[in-house]
Amino acid sequence: MNAIRSEWIKLSTLTVVKVLLGVAVAFPIVITVFTTVVADGPFTSDDLADLIGGLTVLSSLLFGVVAAIGITNEFNYNTIRPTFAAQPRRLRPLLAKLTVHVLVSAVLVAFILASSWVLGSAIADDGGARVFVEQSQPVTEAIFGSGLLAIGLTILGFGLGLLIRNTPATVSFLLLWPLLGESIVRGIFAALDREDWGKYLPYFEGLSMGFTDRGSGDTMTRLNAGLYFFAWVIAVTAIGLFRTEKSDA
Repeated sequence: MNAIRSEWIKLSTLTVVKVLLGVAVAFPIVITVFTTVVADGPFTSDDLADLIGGLTVLSSLLFGVVAAIGITNEFNYNTIRPTFAAQPRRLRPLLAKLTVHVLVSAVLVAFILASSWVLGSAIADDGGARVFVEQSQPVTEAIFGSGLLAIGLTILGFGLGLLIRNTPATVSFLLLWPLLGESIVRGIFAALDREDWGKYLPYFEGLSMGFTDRGSGDTMTRLNAGLYFFAWVIAVTAIGLFRTEKSDA
């Protein structure tokens, strides 16, 4: 418990963390409200869920960035050394830090999703762009998938930080691989006339968890996509933890 309290103090006192988390929370809510205010046509629950899911991707990436900064700063400024000296069992402080980041991300993404849905549906309905708020299975699954994506990217950012141990490099990889790297790979698959191979790209499958339309047969089912994405996340984080446990800090 002391380890978790210590990690919470570290996280809550960093200015950059406050800024990033503030943007992560405010951006999807503000844009959802703005979009539903200016909408002048039918706005179904699927439309609203997809809008929120797309906006929450940015928040999820920022949660991952915060986790990456939290762990890489420990190595960059050598503050991890006294921590390991005080707690020779290295996994304990590392898992405490990961737990704090995951809990913060889970609470904030739940707030984002709930606030965006409530405000978006209320405003759209009041403005005449009717939102059909019946909770169809794809809508419920998409909202739940967006929450899981935020948690997964938080864990992934932490795991990559353990492996790379450099803040700019970790953040760059975390942001550029889904936005650029996998797009290039999918383009190569398309050139080879093997678009179906795209479903084996973990980021692509993870990001698709938050949308109601699962597309064609080139994607996995939502459940399989989530399991596949988290298998990669857990593998990367486990390797990072093992490396840190066995190597010099």
